[in-house]
Parts: sequence; structure tokens; C-alpha cells
Amino acid sequence: MCYNYGSPPEPPYNYLPFVKHLAPVLPPNDFAFFWTDSLDWRDNQEIPLGLFRAICHWKSPRRFQLVEGNTQEHVNERWGNALELMAGPEPDVQGALGALTELDGVRVRTASALLTAWNPGMFGIIDFKVLEVLGLPETYTPAAYVAYRNTLCQIRLDLGLHDCALRQIELALWHYYPIQKTGQHP
Repeated sequence: MCYNYGSPPEPPYNYLPFVKHLAPVLPPNDFAFFWTDSLDWRDNQEIPLGLFRAICHWKSPRRFQLVEGNTQEHVNERWGNALELMAGPEPDVQGALGALTELDGVRVRTASALLTAWNPGMFGIIDFKVLEVLGLPETYTPAAYVAYRNTLCQIRLDLGLHDCALRQIELALWHYYPIQKTGQHP
């Protein structure tokens, strides 16, 4: 599938100019982040069970049977713990991921999608394609996610993309993956 977001970035064709060009025009919110056509759920300390299940299925459909065993109460408890760990001047990203991975069927990749749905400015979804573009090991632990997220933050800072959400940076890197693989703009 071709993606046409304006003119291609200037050579050299590596991911940094590509991200600088593409990230600002990408949407920070994915269709999977909406609940009843709204993002208002982000203002609550709870995530609707249907949205939780939809995001989990979107990110990891093979584990969905396990996800369905989570009750609204258990999801709210773990979600509340994750948000508490993110409050304050020093957010505990690793702890928040750990709280979410205590839910049945949720591992770090899915937990990163849940946190990104909640706050795409602070989070990006961890994905093997983006890890490969960045030259990072394909490791899915809370500590590896923190290193990944720090890399996204550094790219945003280095490129002066202060108004971009980390989700936009991550998504631009995801779009760069086929270019890195084929050497051509899709």
C-alpha cells in the first residue's frame, strides 16, 4: 500500500529526515483509541472494558481468549495502579507497564498500546519494525520499553518536533520500515 503524505524528504534517505517530514502530518490517535466515537474516556481513572478488549485484540489477536477473562473490576484496579505510577513529577513507566501486564493476556507490547491509547503524547507502541529501524534489540520487557521510549523522546528532541506526540514519531518510524527493507519509498 502506498502512503502519500506530501513530497518525500530530502536525501540522504535515512529515518531521521523521513521522521522529521512525516511525523507532524500523522494522526496521534488511532481508530482503536476511540470509545463511542470519543476520546473522553481518557479523563476518567477507568478504561471501559470494551475499549480495553478492543485495544488488546487490535494489538494481539492471538492472546484475546486470555484477555476476555479479565473483569471490569480487575481491569480498573490494574489501570488505576498504572495511572498512579504515572502521576507526579517522575512517572514510573516501567511500573505502569508492570501493573498492566498483571492482567490476563497482556504483555509489554499490548500494555504499550494501552498506555499509548491513553496518552499518545507520552507513549508509543513498541513494535518489531520500529525496533529494527532504530537498531534496537527485539526485547519486550518493561526495561526494554523504557529504553525504547527514551529513544523516541530523544528523536523528538533532536529533530525539534516538540509538538509531535511520541505516537507520531513511532508511527513515522513504522512507515519507514518498508523503505529500509526495500530501499524505495512505498
